[in-house]
Amino acid sequence: MFDAGSTKDGTMNNTPIISINSLSKNFEVNSSIFIKSKMTVKAIDNLDLNINKGEILGLVGESGCGKSTLGQILLCLEKESSGTVNFHGKNILKLKAKEVRKLRSHMQMIFQDPFASLNPRNTVGTILSEPFRIHNKNLSKKEVDKLVCKLLEQVELSPDYYRRYPHEFSGGQRQRIGIARALALDPEFVVCDEAVSALDVSIQAQILNLLSELQTKHNLTYLFIAHDFNVVQYMSDRIAVMYLGRIVELVPIEKLDKNYMHPYTQGLIFSTPSLQPTNEQKFVIKGEAPSSVNPPSGCHFHPRCKYRMGICDKAVPPMVEVEKGHWIKCFIYK
Repeated sequence: MFDAGSTKDGTMNNTPIISINSLSKNFEVNSSIFIKSKMTVKAIDNLDLNINKGEILGLVGESGCGKSTLGQILLCLEKESSGTVNFHGKNILKLKAKEVRKLRSHMQMIFQDPFASLNPRNTVGTILSEPFRIHNKNLSKKEVDKLVCKLLEQVELSPDYYRRYPHEFSGGQRQRIGIARALALDPEFVVCDEAVSALDVSIQAQILNLLSELQTKHNLTYLFIAHDFNVVQYMSDRIAVMYLGRIVELVPIEKLDKNYMHPYTQGLIFSTPSLQPTNEQKFVIKGEAPSSVNPPSGCHFHPRCKYRMGICDKAVPPMVEVEKGHWIKCFIYK
């Protein structure tokens, strides 16, 4: 298990709040509209990962690599095929429905599309009141209204918005409402699933700064899922790079700039537009990611890797710690 990490202030923190062990998730799908034979999509492939208390762990990778599926499994929104997810040492994947409901006050999600995640028929006040009505039934309406107004202020929205509907807000304002809803019950762990990808760039910066401030203020632990490497690098204490259901590199943010090592990570970074031109030879990832229905044997990345060797298509590379807290899944570093 690889879990050593540090927060942005440089202090070491290797106390896992989430421990993922040998986690796999397969989906059964029809091979076509007309042919009803089943195919297996391997969304998560025997994944091991720890998320440390109080950190922001960035999860980055191409679309379809399994990032969102992992976040949904961690919140018991999706059923695993095998493996365990321990929250404070307890396997939450085996909890009964009543126990999962109690777990909701400790773990929450901020969704990608702020409009689709808010009920258009309800006012902001009703949306933000719902967590309190479900989990704190002894609160009076006056007390709930006061808590809702406090939530709006925390995400820098006016309490006067209490009686407005989601369609009356901009995308950035709707995402602030989504953040407020996620924080209503004072959770410990929050999954940010592409929380800024649907927003304009200027609004992205505001939301990222708000998330960072709230994380510090409430000592939250984030799993920050995104496909934009610049955004993940700005937010995270550590970055986990995911490819076809596997973590291929796990690196503390302070070691990323000069020490990105996995060929896939190199390709992602060099594919990110930069305002500072360089003469450094860039490794461009060619082609598209293979289908998760029939992933390549051995190292999943070997068909697109310019460093591939004979062993790469025959065996799965081990996870190797190349330096303190920096792990690589590649035969080059064995």
